[in-house]
Amino acid sequence: MHGGFVMEKPLGRVGGDPGMLVSLALLVGVGLACLYSASYGFALSLGKPSGYFAVRQLFWMAPAALVFAFGAFLPLDAARRWIGAAVVACLILLVLPFVPGIGITKNGASRWFGFGGQMFQPSELFKPVVVLYLAHILSKKGEKLGDVVNGVLPPLIVVMAGALIVLAQNDFSTAVLVIALAVVMFWISGVPLSFFAAIGSVGLPLVALSVLTSDYRLRRVLGFIAPGYDPADLSYQVNGSLRAIRSGGLWGKGIGQGTLKLRSIPEVQSDFVFAAWVEETGFVGVLAFAAMWIVFLWRGFRVAFRTEDTFRSHLAFGMACYLGIQTLVNVMVASGAAPATGIPLPFFSSGGSSLVSVALGAGLLFNVSRSVNHG
Repeated sequence: MHGGFVMEKPLGRVGGDPGMLVSLALLVGVGLACLYSASYGFALSLGKPSGYFAVRQLFWMAPAALVFAFGAFLPLDAARRWIGAAVVACLILLVLPFVPGIGITKNGASRWFGFGGQMFQPSELFKPVVVLYLAHILSKKGEKLGDVVNGVLPPLIVVMAGALIVLAQNDFSTAVLVIALAVVMFWISGVPLSFFAAIGSVGLPLVALSVLTSDYRLRRVLGFIAPGYDPADLSYQVNGSLRAIRSGGLWGKGIGQGTLKLRSIPEVQSDFVFAAWVEETGFVGVLAFAAMWIVFLWRGFRVAFRTEDTFRSHLAFGMACYLGIQTLVNVMVASGAAPATGIPLPFFSSGGSSLVSVALGAGLLFNVSRSVNHG
């Protein structure tokens, strides 16, 4: 892969990877249908209309579509001039949840700010923006990446500043995801292995300390290690999710026919929407879900390896990893293969901030595909 200037197609010629676009459309459509089916019972239990969560998600589809179009048709080479400003703006947004009057605290977490009843979670936006920033700065530094002080340290400071603010919001899982994405970006950029050894020797003890000094995080880890111990308290979330998944069998109970989603699955509209999907569609639904994501991510990684421009290659690879890792973590949590994290399932979970974030990531990924020959 080589550095250089790549001309995107003009707006009149959309271009891009049609397979990526079709799989993305399927994910969005199926995700919205799944959200309605999973959440209508919970909405009714709250005294809301049955379509409360789905309609609210549909409301966010318009800004998400605009953000996708913005990412898809953004002139990337010209945009590189203001990527630094975009990162600074994101860091400022990350501080807004702490500002009295606009900051919103729920369940002990200060992750949102809002006006007039509308909330936004800035850490969601930080994830695709930090990938865009790292793709730009690491491809720009090139040979300097062997110099830790001048090459690696400046972008690492930016990433850690954002991750620490997110951690202060009491959002441990998002902070870890941001750092994981940064590690991926450093790795594909050819940063020396000694850097990763140093990061691991410092980072892993800090992660362990962060878990051990937080009663909430420690309880979640204990619930994962010993899911049968005190299930009503430590691991009730994952146990309820697993019961729903197992009850789906081969074919599932049918769309809209799930019963455990009505009483046993916590946060069924958000963190555990995948469990409701499997209860109603069974193992066949799991295969369909996997097929949609595999096609989308395969087309994304294919674009990353086909482009001859280093910046675009890093950008496509990083965005595909962002969407893929977040999906994998959510599914692992729902199936009991990872501790509960609060990471939403892209295009399926309720949440406008998450939808806008993944739409931006998908848009930038499609943007890179517009400069690649798909013949």
